[in-house]
Amino acid sequence: MKLTSLIKWLIQAKYLAFYILYFGTQVSLASTVLFDDEPKNGTYLWSTSSSESSLTQADDPVADGSIAIAMKVHNWTQSGLRIAKIPPYKDTILEAKIFRETGSKGTLMFRRGKNSLKINLDESNSEFWTLDGQPGHSNYIDNKWHKIQIHLKHFDLNEGENILALGVQGPQGTGTFYMDSVSFIESTPDISTSPPVSGNWTVSFEENFDTNTLDPSHWHVGKQYLGMSGIAGNAGRENISVEAGMLLLEAEKSHLVQGSKSYKYKGAEVSTFRKFRQQYGYFEARIKHESTHGAWPAFWLLPDKGIYGNDSYRRQAFLKFNLGDVQNPVESAILSFKISKATSLSSIAIHKTLSTDWTQGSVTWNTKPNIDPVWFAQRYGQTTDSIIKVDVTDYIREQQIAGKEASFALVDNYMRKQLVEIYSTEADSFDDRPILIVNGHSILATDNVYVRGGEHASKNYGNEPSLLVKDVWGDTSSTFGKGMEFDIMEHLGTWGEGVSWSALHWDGYGSKHVSKDSGALYLKDLDDGFHVYGMHWEPNYVAMYVDNEKVWEFESERVGSLPSYIILSLQVGGWDGNSGDIDDDFFTNMFVDYVKVWTKPEYD
Repeated sequence: MKLTSLIKWLIQAKYLAFYILYFGTQVSLASTVLFDDEPKNGTYLWSTSSSESSLTQADDPVADGSIAIAMKVHNWTQSGLRIAKIPPYKDTILEAKIFRETGSKGTLMFRRGKNSLKINLDESNSEFWTLDGQPGHSNYIDNKWHKIQIHLKHFDLNEGENILALGVQGPQGTGTFYMDSVSFIESTPDISTSPPVSGNWTVSFEENFDTNTLDPSHWHVGKQYLGMSGIAGNAGRENISVEAGMLLLEAEKSHLVQGSKSYKYKGAEVSTFRKFRQQYGYFEARIKHESTHGAWPAFWLLPDKGIYGNDSYRRQAFLKFNLGDVQNPVESAILSFKISKATSLSSIAIHKTLSTDWTQGSVTWNTKPNIDPVWFAQRYGQTTDSIIKVDVTDYIREQQIAGKEASFALVDNYMRKQLVEIYSTEADSFDDRPILIVNGHSILATDNVYVRGGEHASKNYGNEPSLLVKDVWGDTSSTFGKGMEFDIMEHLGTWGEGVSWSALHWDGYGSKHVSKDSGALYLKDLDDGFHVYGMHWEPNYVAMYVDNEKVWEFESERVGSLPSYIILSLQVGGWDGNSGDIDDDFFTNMFVDYVKVWTKPEYD
């Protein structure tokens, strides 16, 4: 196997991707060691009542080095490491490795503040801590080391408040645990607190990618339409993920079909369309990307007039399944539903919801659950009597392990203006009803409903024979008139490493198209490969920055003056020979550490 093929396989399997992402980017961050073979920086072993905390003996498990902490707990008492320190960084992660012996019970916990408030790490706060990089949970594998990371800023610590201890609370019984490699780690370096331009700036948008999913209040997959520039299709969940505090976009040579279009390459693109737009200000992102022939990473803006059509015509559908009867480990899971009416212009995407606490008889547009922006599948052109089947195995496995229900949203993300009707559990024929097929066994939806916007936003549409999906079109994004495309950063793999490009485009992309560009911008060689790209946008003026230094500016009355939305994309192709002679094992990625936007009072 070629080395490049091996690397591609490893990245696709997420092993090398996680290694590069975590160790390649985090190694430069600050850390404070609290335990490494012995308590350090003023910490000491700690326990309450009849529990015990001691150093490991010869045959005890150890994660790193030669000694770990042995914790024996029972009857609701605690054991672990006494820390008694203020988190040292603006965004501090408390990290440790944990090992649980077979048959042991107990809850991971930490204590904080003068009153020694105990915080159990459980499903109620699982989005604020991770176990092996996934949302925290207590159902992890025995006799194996696991890494926990507690994002302390989400627990609303007061300024100057101590973290007193980290460890385990026992159950009504006994439990034996081991802990090793305890540290405070800087989650995100405080690189940019204000723009490199004087002014009375305030933050209007900030995204640090510090959860395990894209924030649905910030991000949308694609632009106002699904298509991407270049020769790749937007592959959604397959090529978009959030890991270790970074947005990861991937592109590869792999077949993708979307409706009537067929692509040889998969790419990735997210935007703030219908989520955030701003006229003027300072726009910034910290990005690292590979320079691979065929790769076309970019950070850019498009105009958004805010004309999205009448909300009263919008409809979204939701399905929920109880997994309580699934006893065996999940080997396969297929979501299946049947369309009762649609045209060949239809669009429907299948997503998971970020909570399952909605019910068929009460949910409305105003109370619907948040939807993960990244879909399981995007289907165009499904017509009457089409049966849509989607592989959701990984998600169902996660929900079963966590003891949770499975919840899906069926939506049109791209304003196709086509009503899609789907058979509900009220359908006369069982064969028409939506089902979840787990390990070959069919589960009927416990709840299914559609919701409607606008004047219908407070109405419930449960117990209907059909689930309805529709989005409507508005003429909202155009580079004619006052609109402009702002390319803050783009790169073509044929240019080689250390080169960026900025450009402005207006008056469409046909015969009237006009553009101005910076030409090649040569970047400093930084150890971690990240660069900070920024744009200062004022009336009649644009300036581009790289690593806080101005690299190009353009002044004209034609500078765009419409609010614009942000796009992060990893496309394939472009110009300058970047679309041809691409290797058969093509694979590349792009990491985004943060996105931040500032505004000033005079823009209001």
